[in-house]
Amino acid sequence: MEERKLLRLNLQTFAEENGGEQTTPAEAENNPELTEKPAGKTFTQEEMNEILAKRLKREKEKQAELDEKLKKLEAYEQAEEERKKAEMSEIERLAAEREEAAKKAEEAEEQAKKAQEAANKRIVDTEIKSIARALNANDLNDVLALLDKSVIEVDEDGNVKGAEEAVKALKEAKPWMFKPAIGADASGGSNPQKNPSINEISAKEKELAEAKEKALKDSRFMGAVTRIYNELVALKQK
Repeated sequence: MEERKLLRLNLQTFAEENGGEQTTPAEAENNPELTEKPAGKTFTQEEMNEILAKRLKREKEKQAELDEKLKKLEAYEQAEEERKKAEMSEIERLAAEREEAAKKAEEAEEQAKKAQEAANKRIVDTEIKSIARALNANDLNDVLALLDKSVIEVDEDGNVKGAEEAVKALKEAKPWMFKPAIGADASGGSNPQKNPSINEISAKEKELAEAKEKALKDSRFMGAVTRIYNELVALKQK
């Protein structure tokens, strides 16, 4: 139907341009089909139909060519859009990977910090126990529990600083936590003149142990511990 309409339109246009005659001087200048006839030559209806059919064919070919170019353009635009999306997805993926790597690095740093703190604690506790043992502590765990560790630190070389001073300060403040010096150490080189009863010393030591247990739970018993401790020292020095 479209071809017939176009053919009729071209025939009408052709007739109007030539005053209703079948000669086509204007068409002869622009169309190779018409130049084949001498100027002023009239055309039969069959020849006119052939010329217009060729023209219609050329127009259809041009339109097909334009359609093909349009399809290629659309395909290119679609491919470009997909490339941009893929590129954006890659950027997002890299950003996510960087974020994940930073998170893992932060977690590793935190774990390393905790591991170092735990190692330092073990070093400090070992040093405190060693010093407390040398100072005749009754219970090394009691010394660890009551010692002020805020003044103790570990330097970059792993050396413990302030532990000895802290243990000595604890011994001075809570002497009952350490065994008293006896014999030559207690009397400046002389032996005790009279030994107290073993049962009496044992009873006092038991009383001291009970008082220490109470003092660990309630600081109000610290005075009783000190008093009992001094009584026990006096008994052992007799």
